[in-house]
Amino acid sequence: VSSGIDGLGERISGNASPEDLETMFQLIYLTFTAPRADRTAFKAFQSRLRGFLENRGARPETAFADTLSVTLLQYHLRARPWSESMLDELDLQRSFDIYQERFADASDFTFFFVGNFDPPKLKPLVQVYLGGLPSLGRRETWKDVGMRYPKGVIEKTVWRGQEPKSLIRMVFSGPFEWSWENRYALGSMRHAFEIKLMEVLREDLGGTYGVGVGSSRSHYPTSDYSLSITFGCNPERVEELTQVVFSQIDSLKQVGLPQSYIDKVKEIQRRDNETDLKENGHWLSTLRFYYYHHEDPHNLLKVGNRIDSLTPEVVQEAAQRYFDLENYVKVVLKPGKTETP
Repeated sequence: VSSGIDGLGERISGNASPEDLETMFQLIYLTFTAPRADRTAFKAFQSRLRGFLENRGARPETAFADTLSVTLLQYHLRARPWSESMLDELDLQRSFDIYQERFADASDFTFFFVGNFDPPKLKPLVQVYLGGLPSLGRRETWKDVGMRYPKGVIEKTVWRGQEPKSLIRMVFSGPFEWSWENRYALGSMRHAFEIKLMEVLREDLGGTYGVGVGSSRSHYPTSDYSLSITFGCNPERVEELTQVVFSQIDSLKQVGLPQSYIDKVKEIQRRDNETDLKENGHWLSTLRFYYYHHEDPHNLLKVGNRIDSLTPEVVQEAAQRYFDLENYVKVVLKPGKTETP
C-alpha cells in the first residue's frame, strides 16, 4: 500500500493476493491514521537525491530537458527543475504536517477494487477498515495555480556536451475540447504520424535511429493538450530533418495518410485492447479515470466500436486541429560549451 499527493488531490493505492486482503486493508487504515516522521529515512532520501542530482547535472540531456520544461510552463515556480539547492528547502516536519492534514479526512475518498475476490467477503473488511477511517465531512476542490503553456512560437538552442549528436523536440499545444472522441482522435493521429515519420526519417533518409510522437491532454484545471515530436540526429542534419518534419506535418494536414497507415494503427489498437481487457490494472485505472472525469464507464466496453470507426479523415482532421504552426516550442540540443538562456 502506498500514498501520494499531487496538485489536484491525494490518493492511496495497493495490491494483494486474495488470501492477504485483510492485511492490505489494515495497511490502508494505518496509512491514514498512523503515519510516522522517520528522520533517518528522510536523511537517506535526501542523500539518494543528492547523488542522483550530481550525476544528472553531468549529462547534456539534463540541460535540454530542463530548458524544455521551464519553457513549456513559463518558468512557473512549481516547474523548477530539481537542484541541490532545492534539497535544502525540504523540511520533514512541514511535509509531515501536510500529509496529516491531507489524510485527516477520508470522507471525500472513493475506493475502487478490481481483481479476484468474493464481494460478500470483501464487505466486512470495507465496513471495519474503511468505515473506521476518520471523517470530517470537508468539501474541497483543487486550486488552479496558473501553470499554462506559452503562446506563439518559441525556439531555443541548448549548447552542451562534446559528442557529435543533437536532440530535437517540438511541442505543439493549445486548448482541448474534452471528450472521448477527441481523445481518441488525438491519440490515433499521433500514432499514425509516428509510423510515417519513422519511415521517412529513419528508413528513407537514414537521419535518425528513432523518432517519437507523443500526446497528452488534461481536463483540470483547464482543458488543454500537448503534441510532441522528438528525435536525435547528427548536428549537421538538424535543420534538414526539422524541415522534413514540418513538410510531413503539412502533408498530413493537407493530404492525409493512406488507408494502410490507419489499418496499422487499428491493428495495434485491437491487439492492445484485447490484452488490456484481461488486466486488472487496466480496469482499475480506466474505471477511476471515467469516475474522475464524470464519464460513462460503459465506454470501456465500446473501444472496439471506436477502433472500427477510425478513418483517414479522422486522422487528417485531428492533424489540422492540433498541429498549430502558430503555437509551438522547439528546443534543440547541440554540442558546445555555452548555453542560451
